[in-house]
Amino acid sequence: MATESPFVDQEYFDRYARAQALMERDGLDALVVSEKNNYWYFSGLISYQLDHIQRPQICILPKSGKPLLLVYGNDKAKAKALPWVGEVRAYTDVPFPQEMIAASIKEMGLGEAKLGFELGDDQRLGIPVNYLSGLTEALPKAQIKDGTTALTEMRIIKSAREIDFMRKACDISVKAYDRCLPQLKLGMTRREVADRLYISMIEEGAHPRHPGFLMLNSSTRYDDRRYNKGDRMIADFGACYEGYYGDVTRMTIFGAPTDEHKKDHEMACDVIELCFESMQPGTPLAEISRVANRELLKRGYQAVDSPKRIGHGIGMSRAEPPSLNEVETELYRAGMVLALEPKVRSEKSAVHLEEDVLITEKGPQFLTTGCRDLSIVQ
Repeated sequence: MATESPFVDQEYFDRYARAQALMERDGLDALVVSEKNNYWYFSGLISYQLDHIQRPQICILPKSGKPLLLVYGNDKAKAKALPWVGEVRAYTDVPFPQEMIAASIKEMGLGEAKLGFELGDDQRLGIPVNYLSGLTEALPKAQIKDGTTALTEMRIIKSAREIDFMRKACDISVKAYDRCLPQLKLGMTRREVADRLYISMIEEGAHPRHPGFLMLNSSTRYDDRRYNKGDRMIADFGACYEGYYGDVTRMTIFGAPTDEHKKDHEMACDVIELCFESMQPGTPLAEISRVANRELLKRGYQAVDSPKRIGHGIGMSRAEPPSLNEVETELYRAGMVLALEPKVRSEKSAVHLEEDVLITEKGPQFLTTGCRDLSIVQ
């Protein structure tokens, strides 16, 4: 059976090697992941059950060797076809037999091990919390630990193939907006705009099941409010390609733009470019907020309140670590992909634009372009 994963086998073996080195560093004997994207990242198993709260999927990756997967029965054949996966154990249906977790861990020789779960900041369990108390009772000598440090490190640095997918997601996002704009008219509702942009993302290559996301003027309420002359539309959106997101924000004016519209738009673009220049490998991410604030204050705009961030990591989630703010402790490192979105605020308005940036060994590289274009709908 051919696998459905968009990655070659070696991608997963490389992930396991990295994760196992991090487990050694962090004093863990295994990682136990169940959150949708972490599970997908390590297993490569594309399954509709990832969205099914009653049918958990669990990957147990030991410090050496291949992982064991616990899967819903209908996914057993697909899981067993994955050459990078070790043992596969399937359950029939709901209710999930939570005793399978302890039994599998024990039979893997991990009954007295230090087990890293998704317990920290920016992590979520894909199983009920009471499963952990049940595991503690079933395996009293095992230690439930937080595996967040290793999990975050794994996903914060993208592989070459992941970056290829993100380039494509960014390209789809930009092209979708260009495709959508000629369809917009004065008096359109937010629902009508959202429909057209989602369809445009799919037409440009986003997956129909996960085309991406969209906020219009900081809202996901696609209602009957209309865009009339003088209205400013801020579209924060991004297409999803092979499970990886782009994230861009564009500003469009319905009717003729005012001088204030033009000034705010130009300022937002200028701050993005200044921040971009500061995103050099080895530089603290925390510096970027200071760069933005110096320019904002110099031009009479409001500073960004700490710890408000002006950007974030992107990948399998549209927002993930690290954060671009003054309290972030990370340095810029090659392989990071970051959404850069400094806010421009005055007493009268609030505007932000957004571009995606890849950090390379030689410096930052834009993955999206075009925010300088102030779009107009007549």
